[in-house]
Amino acid sequence: MATSQQIAGESSPWESKTFGTSLSLHLERPVGAMTISPSGRDVVLASRSGLYVVDLDDPYCPPRFLRHSTLWEVADVQWSPHAAKCTWVISTSNRKAMVWNMALPSRNAIEHVLHAHTRAITDINFHAHDPERLATCAVDAFVHCWDMRTPGKPVQSFCDWRASATQVKWNRQNPHVVASSHDRYVRIWDDRMGALPLRSINAHSTKIYGVDFDRVIETKLITCSLDKTVKFWDYSNEKDEPVRVITTDFPVWRARHTPFGDGCCIMPQRGGKNGLYIVYNKSEQVVEQIKPVTEFIGHTEPVKEFLWRARGGDQGVDDREFQLVTWSKDHDLRLWSVSDSTLEGVHHVKDEPLKYRLTRRGTPYVSFIKEPETESDSGPLFSLGIRQSIPRGATTLSRASQFPAKNLQRYMTRGGKYDKISHLNWLSGVRIGRSAFAKPDDTAAFTEREGVPENLGEEVSIVGNRFPKITFEKINVSSGEIVVCLNGPWGPDNGLIFIRMEARFPPDYPRKNAPKIAIEQSKDLLAEEVGRIEYQVQTIATEFAKRQKYCLESCLRYLMGEKVMLDNLDVEDRLPATGATDMPMLEIDEGESSSDDEIIMSPPKSI
Repeated sequence: MATSQQIAGESSPWESKTFGTSLSLHLERPVGAMTISPSGRDVVLASRSGLYVVDLDDPYCPPRFLRHSTLWEVADVQWSPHAAKCTWVISTSNRKAMVWNMALPSRNAIEHVLHAHTRAITDINFHAHDPERLATCAVDAFVHCWDMRTPGKPVQSFCDWRASATQVKWNRQNPHVVASSHDRYVRIWDDRMGALPLRSINAHSTKIYGVDFDRVIETKLITCSLDKTVKFWDYSNEKDEPVRVITTDFPVWRARHTPFGDGCCIMPQRGGKNGLYIVYNKSEQVVEQIKPVTEFIGHTEPVKEFLWRARGGDQGVDDREFQLVTWSKDHDLRLWSVSDSTLEGVHHVKDEPLKYRLTRRGTPYVSFIKEPETESDSGPLFSLGIRQSIPRGATTLSRASQFPAKNLQRYMTRGGKYDKISHLNWLSGVRIGRSAFAKPDDTAAFTEREGVPENLGEEVSIVGNRFPKITFEKINVSSGEIVVCLNGPWGPDNGLIFIRMEARFPPDYPRKNAPKIAIEQSKDLLAEEVGRIEYQVQTIATEFAKRQKYCLESCLRYLMGEKVMLDNLDVEDRLPATGATDMPMLEIDEGESSSDDEIIMSPPKSI
């Protein structure tokens, strides 16, 4: 059984290598929605073929794929924000909502199916206080409230009767209140008041697509619409008059309170430079044009979803740090740093007592990107205080009865069971640091434009795409372990023979240390030859490391029979020139030329 440390990878979010770094991931799939785990480590991207789980702390690892093929676009996906149910993810599939358990094998991960709507579900929201409760709304105008201890049918339902529902949100302070949007109206429901709404607000002139309750004050909420306005309400007022109105020059798709200060994040439906805008909520003007505190602009297509990644606040003091996560129609997932000036612009004050409860507090900092082999592999989660159980009173819609093994095939398609994402293709879409928000051109063009890769992941991607006949048997960028197979002219009469090279790159590569190179012995390579080849390749790697240069391409070129010239490393900030030769004996001129002047290395002729 794995230990909790093995599951977590990083022991805490404060040790995350990507939290304070700009990051871009490219996934060429028709993703409809995105959500983030309560620990802030994993992101789920939901498409019609299934769910993709991405570990933000190990972006070079291809995503885990949970298959559920459907003809319908995924309208929403939500990860439970509660530590007690941190393995639950719920996604839509037309009229149904699928409750996934990330701790279970993908083939059997659907734990419940919620089926009561008669039209397509449009939104999902977990209860802000009770981890067992959630709400769904749909085109059928109904809002259903569910208790996952009895998932067979809703425990309560509300209906507008005249217009379909687009959004549903639980009140963050009052556990009995839920709001839903229907065309131009917002209905405030109280589960103690029966089927009549507690309050109805004629909020906008066109359909509402965003509703969000205030994190601190019970009766305040935000709405937004395609009428190019964001409105702030206090539903304790009897008149349909907003407290404040922000006008924009673009239709607004989402507007939500920021988890810090008195801010609001506004997302356009289209236009708006394909960006996000953070504004200060408490201006004295009742109606004013949008005045962003910060703009997050860089996507080439409109943003479809944004989330907040946070760390800190575990001791009741607001020492939190934040990172913005976005997904766009350009198929890029991006991480954006949140500057101190942004926090100050919305009047966020650090190190004060928290103003509201954090439901994620106590969530283990784990990733669910690894596929459990059996259901028992989720056992270590019990040692972390996470209990995953199926209620004894579960109805016929529970996972065990709704998805017996013999019926699993009906959820497969002609495409097969797995979505095979090439590791090299995945790496080519990962950019960190200065290259994170570069336009996703082909790798070769990017290398020619920028000069050299910025990290090991980019180096592997560049080399892999440049030499398609080289096989990368193993790629683990996080641990620095790379295993490569190729054919090189090391046989009799310079004949091609199979070579397997293992390279272990240190964390400070190439700034300080060189990788450790090992060549596998085979029937075609005797121990003496292996030792000589290892020495030569290691020499190349060491000389590159002395100059803080990336060496993988040159090491592989040498193994493929090309001459490697190191004399221009100190002059150009590019990969060194290489070319085919007639393979003379290995030459390292230590007389007139030092190692800083000229070193020419070539594979030796067979004797």
